[in-house]
Amino acid sequence: MPYDLLVKGGHVLDPGQGLDGRVDIGITNGKIAAIQPDIPASEAARTVQVRGDNRYVLPGLIDLHTHVGHGATTAGVGMGSVTPDIGGVHSGVTTVVDGGSVGVANVGVFRYHILPSANTRVLVFLNIGSFAHTMPGAADISRIEDIDEKAIAACVEANPGLLQGFKLRMVGPVVRERGEEVIRRSKAISKEHKLPLMVHFGDGGGDSHRMAELTKLMLNTFEEGDILTHLCTPHPGGMMDPTGDSKKELPEVREARARGVTLDSALGRGNFGIDVARIQADLGLAPDTTSSDVTLGGRNRGVGLLDSMSKFMAVGYSLSDVVSMASDKAAKAIRMQDQIGAIAVGREADLSIVDVVSGRWKFYDTKEVPFTGEKAIVPVQTIKAGELFSPDWGPYPWGWLPEEA
Repeated sequence: MPYDLLVKGGHVLDPGQGLDGRVDIGITNGKIAAIQPDIPASEAARTVQVRGDNRYVLPGLIDLHTHVGHGATTAGVGMGSVTPDIGGVHSGVTTVVDGGSVGVANVGVFRYHILPSANTRVLVFLNIGSFAHTMPGAADISRIEDIDEKAIAACVEANPGLLQGFKLRMVGPVVRERGEEVIRRSKAISKEHKLPLMVHFGDGGGDSHRMAELTKLMLNTFEEGDILTHLCTPHPGGMMDPTGDSKKELPEVREARARGVTLDSALGRGNFGIDVARIQADLGLAPDTTSSDVTLGGRNRGVGLLDSMSKFMAVGYSLSDVVSMASDKAAKAIRMQDQIGAIAVGREADLSIVDVVSGRWKFYDTKEVPFTGEKAIVPVQTIKAGELFSPDWGPYPWGWLPEEA
């Protein structure tokens, strides 16, 4: 038989490849071997029959900002992380980027404990702060010496190929007091190792004018390939102008995008304002990518990539828009557009099969402001390198769908 697995009868939606219709996908040796109508089931050893008008076959989804350092970020001490597969293949996602859960103090946990057992593709962004999310408190940098350039250089040398970027969280007393030095050091490390810098914007405890000053400096320091995360944060240091018209974004945001900086939304439960997202949509400041910022605590409150996609559909973006944010555009953001994020012959067979469920669904933003949407996206089956993975129970006590409005 020419195919190990056949995905048959599904509505294939891949905006990056221009696919939007019913075609079959033949998979051999973990790679996509054929994309064409009406491939006979007799030509495959196994067949996944996709039925239903609201069921879609998508490129393997990419979550650009997660926290999957499970076991390195201990619940009750620092911020807890989910396992890669809970945030990944058991949630309709084939690739996750860990956004700085660990620093040089314990990044080895990924190579020796997390990656060997993960079915999900995991990319690691190293936190600029040595201890990152592993210590009590909200800040990753408790003193300026936590940015240890020599230790980071030794870490990069000792772990070839492990680190795909760096992460800086613009939060906490050290950032507020010595933010200019933090930005300078962080960007110097990024440039030295020729890896992108992902930066968390929005400090719930910061002064709006001081944080805006630092945000502008960081935006002006960004270079092509860097990633702005939490585009829609309602906290001080966000992308909206705090000194004048609150319905106007900082001009430095668009300037950074024009230089090749990715604007990522990374909602979580702590960094998404529905009013900010709606204003940005009206201004034409759409995120390039959407991601979950999933943590162990957030996972139990609905957080996940499909939840983020559903929320942006509630803002007014189309299904095609949000799929692109989590596939071809996300792949481009991590410089892997030639490998993942697309349904194409010869590519690794990463697919996400989802249902788009109509209803009146209640969502909440960071400040617990409720809003409703007419669509909720839930996972049905995930295919990673030709292997099938079913969803887990879901992020709510009752499963995957959000509360009905």
